Amino acid sequence: MKPSIGFWLTTLGFDAYWTLAIIGRERVLPWLLLGAGLAMILTPGRQRKWVLLAAFLGITMDTLWCYFGVFTFTGQLGVPLWMYALWLTFSCWWYGLLVRLRFTISVAALLGAVSGPLAYIIGWQLNAMTPQITPTLMILILSLGWAIYLPAISWPILCRRIP
Repeated sequence: MKPSIGFWLTTLGFDAYWTLAIIGRERVLPWLLLGAGLAMILTPGRQRKWVLLAAFLGITMDTLWCYFGVFTFTGQLGVPLWMYALWLTFSCWWYGLLVRLRFTISVAALLGAVSGPLAYIIGWQLNAMTPQITPTLMILILSLGWAIYLPAISWPILCRRIP
């Protein structure tokens, strides 16, 4: 299916939201929470459980990486509230992507392996987080985690399409 103008506007909106979250963090937390709430409201009701589960798994992944010393969020002991909002909004956006575009589990794994670590690298460069191990090892761990996470959360939706 060809993405509509609404899809591209939503994607640009999510990119702006992501940038605001990484640069503004706690200073813009009320706006991030408002955006996450709006994203949930705009998500179809029957898919909200899936979105909440996807966000929960993402937050859990970040929590484990912090706990095991892969990285820390700047000025935080664990996962900050602004990341909770970002995970929720990402999950809403990802659901919208999955229902509009057709791709396979292997494409989801490749997207995760590349785009997940890239987001953290940019966050590191913008001082939102700091590696606690060598950057190369951190990137490899993030790549593996995202290569598992993205197909795992995508599986229920992508499987509905199999004839």
